[in-house]
Amino acid sequence: MGITDTQSYSLVIRDGLFDAVSTDPFFASYTCRKSKMLAVQTQLLPYLGVYIIDETMLPDGDGNSGHIRFSHTLRIGFSAMIANNDQVVAELMADAAYWRIMNRLWPDQKIMNVLLSSLPDNTMIESLPRGSRRPVFGATNLANETPIVEMQYDVSIFFRTGWPPTITDDLDTIDVITGVKSGDTQTEMDQRQQMHVRYLFNELRKAMTKETPR
Repeated sequence: MGITDTQSYSLVIRDGLFDAVSTDPFFASYTCRKSKMLAVQTQLLPYLGVYIIDETMLPDGDGNSGHIRFSHTLRIGFSAMIANNDQVVAELMADAAYWRIMNRLWPDQKIMNVLLSSLPDNTMIESLPRGSRRPVFGATNLANETPIVEMQYDVSIFFRTGWPPTITDDLDTIDVITGVKSGDTQTEMDQRQQMHVRYLFNELRKAMTKETPR
């Protein structure tokens, strides 16, 4: 039993990206979180957040053909918050955080491997169709608080899922009797040549799975 038996691929991807950047030496002095439930206090700066923003699911192929398949576009948001009295230096630090995230994640040959991903249960990222970032400046107010720069970077991550039906009532046996007509009595049926065939699919499946001798 793997983690994706109980958790979504989106959460697995978010957690994988969070683990990669939060353990990088560049962010050693950062407070790192993956939830927006708690407010970011100034004593937590510098701060790095990795969040799920939203997820869009569209049909993968014809929506009415075959089993259910989705093309997922997951938006992951990165937030790097820096406090510095020099706004120029603060912006440089925020930009460096953004650039480190880019260089840490997307060249990673294990996370981004579409055949053997290092993410749990071989969760695969197919592509990154879109990304955007913007700086947000916190103005110094009358309380003379330290200026804060937040680098907001969100990236769209594309992957697919398939949802084939769960078959719980396998067809194991078909029992066929010929020469039967509606309304016939047993005596009339006994006078007609009969054929009785049983198709044992379960036995056939077992035979097919046995290795053929060479």
